[in-house]
Amino acid sequence: MNESPQEKDPLFLTALYMILFYLIFVLAGYVLIGLGVIQVAVRLLSGQAQDELKRFGASFGLYMSQIVDYISMKSDVKPYPFNEWPAQDDKKR
Repeated sequence: MNESPQEKDPLFLTALYMILFYLIFVLAGYVLIGLGVIQVAVRLLSGQAQDELKRFGASFGLYMSQIVDYISMKSDVKPYPFNEWPAQDDKKR
């Protein structure tokens, strides 16, 4: 689903996508806060962090990074839902 350089969107369409992804990024900040609160609650109750939430948090961080890369025009590849959800890189654990 990656776009080749010849398939770039016109600048006005890219600007609209930037606005859309900015709004998604703002909402993602609230999701991130909720994720942190849930992880703290789980750790308080069980004594350890939940691995599934840690994996989701890692991939969610990659998604937010992809949004920043697109908005700053570092990358022309549109993040999810236009491409696949980013997978956690196990090497960075």
